[in-house]
Amino acid sequence: MASLWHRLIIPVLTHFRQKRGQLLLERFPQLSEMSILDYGGSVHFWVESGLSDHVKAVDIYNISEGEVRIDERGDQRFKLCLFDGFNIPVPDQHFDLAVCNSVLEHVPPERRAEVVKELLRVAKRGHVQTPAQEFPVEPHFVMPLLHWLPRRWGRRLVFLTPWALLSKASPALQAAYFDEVRLLKKAEVTQLFPTARVSPEKFLGLTKSWLISW
Repeated sequence: MASLWHRLIIPVLTHFRQKRGQLLLERFPQLSEMSILDYGGSVHFWVESGLSDHVKAVDIYNISEGEVRIDERGDQRFKLCLFDGFNIPVPDQHFDLAVCNSVLEHVPPERRAEVVKELLRVAKRGHVQTPAQEFPVEPHFVMPLLHWLPRRWGRRLVFLTPWALLSKASPALQAAYFDEVRLLKKAEVTQLFPTARVSPEKFLGLTKSWLISW
């Protein structure tokens, strides 16, 4: 049986994925002809975003099978490639397009530049989405202001977040997930992608995420 988290929150996330899918089609009208790298992604992103009918080949590079859901689809267009998270074992400019959706905030800050350099190396073009630190609600835990507090305070309050209560995650998982997630400010994004197009994804007039394209 699906948890309350999946029943209540996932439909909201799907709404935003569908909007991002429309944007991808607008920015990359030749998407159906492109070879695509999905960095840290999953099959359900392509299904829920409405893009699964607009792609011919997607190589999903992830550190574990996790929620990639390759077996659920049985779709030969999607290929899972396990790797170390930093070194993508393909030649330069191997892919037409790199897509990275809600992943960069999970990468340790000191290694983000390494990931970006690798994405730029292996793909001719790219599109990255990452939640904005400026938005008042932390999207992973659905908790207002959690990410604006000192880290030691936020870590102690994770057990009160809707994510923890609805998903029934163990205390150890709660702490580990909080330690993993660090949202990016616009200044960090522009520093990582100095020549890319950076635009805001808005919700209720506020910047919810940063969208980066090259």
